[in-house]
Amino acid sequence: MSTTKATGSGETVTIVSAMDERGTLTVTKPTTGETVEVVDYADELLRERAKTLSPGATARLELTPTDDGTYSLTRLLPGGPSLGFGAD
Repeated sequence: MSTTKATGSGETVTIVSAMDERGTLTVTKPTTGETVEVVDYADELLRERAKTLSPGATARLELTPTDDGTYSLTRLLPGGPSLGFGAD
């Protein structure tokens, strides 16, 4: 596990590709349009929760950059954009 420092309260990202067999999760940051790879997780429970994220879905994540240009997932946060479930 990498040594990282948390950078804030998280941001809503779009899942580009589901976690692969190596544990890499690819997401896009809508605020910058940057696509990044998440390759490290704060703990095994967080890694297991991240496995459930599907391409096209959005999630509110706290991502921390690592020394090699990838990211560590330090928190999976509640909330995020309204997904429009149900009829009004």
